[in-house]
Amino acid sequence: MPDDERVRIGRLKWPVLIARRDQLPEAAGVGILELFPTMQQVRADVQPVGTAAFWGSMQVDSGITHRIYMRWFDAISNEHVIFRTTKVNSSTTKLPVLRWERFRIRRWKELGGRKRFVCVEVELEQAQIEGEDDGR
Repeated sequence: MPDDERVRIGRLKWPVLIARRDQLPEAAGVGILELFPTMQQVRADVQPVGTAAFWGSMQVDSGITHRIYMRWFDAISNEHVIFRTTKVNSSTTKLPVLRWERFRIRRWKELGGRKRFVCVEVELEQAQIEGEDDGR
């Protein structure tokens, strides 16, 4: 098995949320309302891709920014998104500062042919830092 497909349980250190995204038109008819009716927390290894993989995916208009390795997840599609929250060091405040990221699923593949681990190729869709004092 190639090294990039070898997953060890100890690498699955990030708690992430897998959520199904439903998109509906807003009542006023001016935008899209996003709902996340089902969510499941799993442990994963989140790794950024290299420059060759990133630019290669951009050429086919399917940007890949990260690969997420996790235990086998049977019913995951591009209707799902993955959320990750991390703590950020802040020099301006002593309050906890959290960075949350939302990843759009582009494709996934089974690793090793044993239905044990899966590699999900995702695009960073949105990132935001919460809790930082912005002077308002």
